[in-house]
Amino acid sequence: MAKWTIRNPKANIPKMVEEFGVSETFATVLANRDILTRRSLNTYLYNDELFFYNPLEMKDMEKAFIKIIESISKNELICIYGDYDVDGVTSTVILYKALKNIGANVIYYIPDREEEGYGLNIEAINEVKNKGVDIIFTCDNGIASIEEVAYIKQNGMDIIILDHHEPRFIEESHTRIEILPMADAIINPKQNECCYKFKALSAGGICFKFVKGLYEYMEIDENLDEYLVFASISTVCDIVDLLDENRIIVKQGLNILNENKKINKGLFEILKVNNIDEKLIDENDYGFIIGPCINASGRLESALKAVELFTTDNDKNINNLALDLLNLNIQRKNLTQKAVETILCTVENSNIKEDKVIVVYNDEIHESIAGIVAGRIKEIYYKPTFVITKSKNGAKGSGRSIQSYNMFEELLKCSHLFQKFGGHKMAAGLSLLEENIDIFRKTINQNCTLTTDDLEENIVIDKALRFYDITLDLAEELYKMKPIGKENKGAIFATKNVNIKNIRFVGKENNIIQFILNDGTNDIKAIAFNGYDKFCEILKNNLTNDDFQKVMVGIKKYVDLKLDVVYSIEVNIFNEFKNVQLILKDFRLS
Repeated sequence: MAKWTIRNPKANIPKMVEEFGVSETFATVLANRDILTRRSLNTYLYNDELFFYNPLEMKDMEKAFIKIIESISKNELICIYGDYDVDGVTSTVILYKALKNIGANVIYYIPDREEEGYGLNIEAINEVKNKGVDIIFTCDNGIASIEEVAYIKQNGMDIIILDHHEPRFIEESHTRIEILPMADAIINPKQNECCYKFKALSAGGICFKFVKGLYEYMEIDENLDEYLVFASISTVCDIVDLLDENRIIVKQGLNILNENKKINKGLFEILKVNNIDEKLIDENDYGFIIGPCINASGRLESALKAVELFTTDNDKNINNLALDLLNLNIQRKNLTQKAVETILCTVENSNIKEDKVIVVYNDEIHESIAGIVAGRIKEIYYKPTFVITKSKNGAKGSGRSIQSYNMFEELLKCSHLFQKFGGHKMAAGLSLLEENIDIFRKTINQNCTLTTDDLEENIVIDKALRFYDITLDLAEELYKMKPIGKENKGAIFATKNVNIKNIRFVGKENNIIQFILNDGTNDIKAIAFNGYDKFCEILKNNLTNDDFQKVMVGIKKYVDLKLDVVYSIEVNIFNEFKNVQLILKDFRLS
């Protein structure tokens, strides 16, 4: 069961109300996010391009500009070397289209997930060399490829690395020493010597900053809106912090896309085949519809399909590719559901569930969905989770973490067990021999210092409210916080002793609960997308069997029970009529 904590902002809320012209509730939410000054409020709410930092402040950016300009002037062949996930695909699209647009001789290469795995590899380097490539430009990979970069240089090619992952390091005398590849230029705000003010850009975000800076450096006056849209997709789908420049990228990208859905033919076709081409696109559409379609190509076939979709002008190809991605995503969903059920069965019927870090192996799970399955298992148990499956050269796994566990740093402690690994605090990937899986499980758990408190999900509440505080004006005020995501969580509120006036079960499987609730001050509509099993348990334990059955079949709508509820506040639009609706995040019997 999750614990609930109410924040206590150390701020002069009445003064903020007066200075900012906002409600007391919204002022409290802002204070909880350390938005205490007029400048920080303007940056947060208005996301103007004025708040973009200068790309030249990024280490090696100018060096990379010069290298690319020289390469274009000599008509050298440039290879954009990307990755098979959304961030890698969108980064490849941005760089490929932007360089081609200014006359570069450019091709792209995306490694095959199953055959090659993540990042640079010797076979791929040989392949692009045989095509006559003079300079490799990585995006969303390369920062950890020490040996591969050395091989590129030995073979007479140049290399620019554009990446946002953590650099490798070793610890000597309690000091971290960074290990970087010997590339011609490394663009990554996370390297020690980079003074760029914002470190949390996605690879797509850095690619956009590179293109923006390059065009300004070359004094090219060109509309960059299409590239900004792809950067905004990558920013949401790679789950980087939705703060600072990332908020500007996503907010502006969404505005551009909603003003011109046909800004990219392939992207418009993805909207069409998913039946969202006529709706207002938001970050949820990126994360749950557009992103998964792009990802599905790299998971089950080849991410080259997604890159081609966004870079071709052939209408027939565009339609076929979009339908392919849609069907691959449907297939991926079915595979994921079966895999989650299989892994849950394994965990529940073994001593794995007693571990603080779940490591589970199944040789039949498609390696491309291991990360998604790990994420689902992590949510169920609220424990860091690795799902490992069979691969061509041994075993491959993906991990998803919880807030209090730095997955990348923990993998570093047992790196001798892996053939390859990489990632960041919240997610990681690894390759290892099958005989090392049990050793890995034991080692990662022996090293684990997570406490019981760490393994209990904590729902942080912005403010306790009464229902009379909740108005349409407040809901629309809170809407200004969008885009919502990592490190910019939506506002969460709580109310105690709420009466259940009406219950209705809806959805395909009848497992979504619609309520009318009343706290003694007002009725309000609420919906719970999760928590069906928990609510049924509350009903079973507190109603007669007869009443329980009547509620479940919809005969009885009212129950004499009180709940404490935690929720977000949303604007619900039905037949052009706006009203307020609560989205329940958690609840318990009062």
